[in-house]
Amino acid sequence: MSLIDKIFSNKSKRIITIDGEYGSGAYNIAANIAEKENIKFYDSKLIELMTLEKEVKPEDLSKDDSFLQGTIYDLYRENYSYSQEDIAFSDAQFLMDSRTIRDIAKKGQCVILGKCADYVLGDDTVLSVFIYASEDFKLNRIEKDYNIKKDKIEAKMNREDMKRKNHYERNTGRLWGKSSVYDLSIDSSAFSFDTIEDIIIKLANKKIR
Repeated sequence: MSLIDKIFSNKSKRIITIDGEYGSGAYNIAANIAEKENIKFYDSKLIELMTLEKEVKPEDLSKDDSFLQGTIYDLYRENYSYSQEDIAFSDAQFLMDSRTIRDIAKKGQCVILGKCADYVLGDDTVLSVFIYASEDFKLNRIEKDYNIKKDKIEAKMNREDMKRKNHYERNTGRLWGKSSVYDLSIDSSAFSFDTIEDIIIKLANKKIR
């Protein structure tokens, strides 16, 4: 094996999708993996911004729109093929974000956080990861790192997790956080972030299907 081959053999050959509980550190882990692998990192805000830059607007999307043709049509057909004159705004937003995610994936290796990316891409080029943590770990981390009053933390955590759960389950028909849905589910309160990041990078190279 040449030196160049050895260098590139240590790089992830897959797109890594990460989701996780609020306060689990999923964002930090995803961003750190991208930095370690020298690949791009896309979170939900960046994906939404990229979607906004497209010419098609969610409020203008209809069932017969040409936007739905091609690779995005299978998602539309699976989730929104029921009889209705118009596509609801939230459904249209999901479809448009999904199109953005698939466009991102065409560009090569990257890390994508949230936005049902594991479902949207759902093929052999993806390693899907879910990050969870103990309640105490999340509460302590949120209190330390987030600008939230102590007596508001638990309610905020439950609200954010419910929002993520509802978004994922509505759009995918899968159970958010269920271990069998993902290639890897890992407890971020049981290992250092650095260890978790290295595990994910190694698994991205080892996944066989």
